[in-house]
Amino acid sequence: MQKRNVLILSIAQGLSVTSTSINILNTGLVGSLLASSKAYATVPLSLQFLTIALTLIPVSLFMGKIGRKPMFLLGAVSAILGYIAIAFSIFDKNFLLFIFGSVLIGFSQANQQFYRYAAADNVKDKFKSKAISLVLAGGLAAAILGPEISRYSFDLFPKYFYLGAYVLAALVQLLNFVILLFIKIEKPKQQTGNIRSLIVILNQKILIIAILAAAIGYSLMSFIMTATPLQIVNISKLGDSASATVIQWHIIAMYAPSFFTGSLILFLGNRKVMLMGLLLYFCSLCFGVLGQSIYHFWIALFLCGLGWNFLYVGGSDIIAKSSSPKERAKVQGVTDFIIFIFVALGSFLAGILHSNMGWEIMISYAFIPVFILFFCMLYIRGKDLKLL
Repeated sequence: MQKRNVLILSIAQGLSVTSTSINILNTGLVGSLLASSKAYATVPLSLQFLTIALTLIPVSLFMGKIGRKPMFLLGAVSAILGYIAIAFSIFDKNFLLFIFGSVLIGFSQANQQFYRYAAADNVKDKFKSKAISLVLAGGLAAAILGPEISRYSFDLFPKYFYLGAYVLAALVQLLNFVILLFIKIEKPKQQTGNIRSLIVILNQKILIIAILAAAIGYSLMSFIMTATPLQIVNISKLGDSASATVIQWHIIAMYAPSFFTGSLILFLGNRKVMLMGLLLYFCSLCFGVLGQSIYHFWIALFLCGLGWNFLYVGGSDIIAKSSSPKERAKVQGVTDFIIFIFVALGSFLAGILHSNMGWEIMISYAFIPVFILFFCMLYIRGKDLKLL
């Protein structure tokens, strides 16, 4: 049953990330068309990430009560409604409706975040990293489908740019709903016995580093990817097709390593894998400030995707191992809440800094969290180092 669930969750991950990549590619551009000021273009995406953060804990607790499957299905329905709402907001030129649709998508993605944890449920600790990485590997299909759908559908309705892309994103989520009907996850049993307090669990150095790694890895990716389509299309004037290509290879880099990241963690350990992720981010930012040709964007976003994978999978693996089944709901909810507060902040700052200071300065600021995480990881010593 576990292999079946991993396969279904991997397909669901691919479909979810396909529609998410369509949204990421176009949301800033749609925002710049509908918002009263260009500075507000990324507000819907930032609120989407904030919604993820605010709903993660309730979603996790409900999964602990009624099970993962009902919440996964509810999330898919929310995504369908969200993409339809955004499509209509483009037709009606209604920025507030665009924000409402983004919030619905945010709730859907809060449910989607638990696909990886669902795959790791009831799997032995040494195989959890493989289960998590295999589910995330499903996003590789999204690397091909999402940008291609966006590339050929953004002008499907010539008077309403990007409307066609969101209609197709809704259809992808409809297929995702059907796929999730076949998953078999038992309803959680009432847990008895001692349960550690959340403060005790979160007060572990290794878990703090894991949360920080996943949070910085994800928020930097959000920070860079939110502004990239705006820079490529609106500032550098390289076109929507160039933007789709850059984001396509970025998503490939995010998810393709997941086929071997779990094995790499077993071989090298989480600490070395996450340090590799930091090095990749450093190189990504260097290319980001060196130039603005299509090749600079391509290399910067490709390396950014690789860095995200190593930091996010490494951090998620430690988080999945940090709690017992009876502690799982609250720990996963709270840790993902922390992660997506960082992600929302990254997206929000990207819009402000890109609009007011430009691409180079915005990218230069991103070096700060990279160095912070690097020095935090050097601080780990003794028995905590062995656990990594």
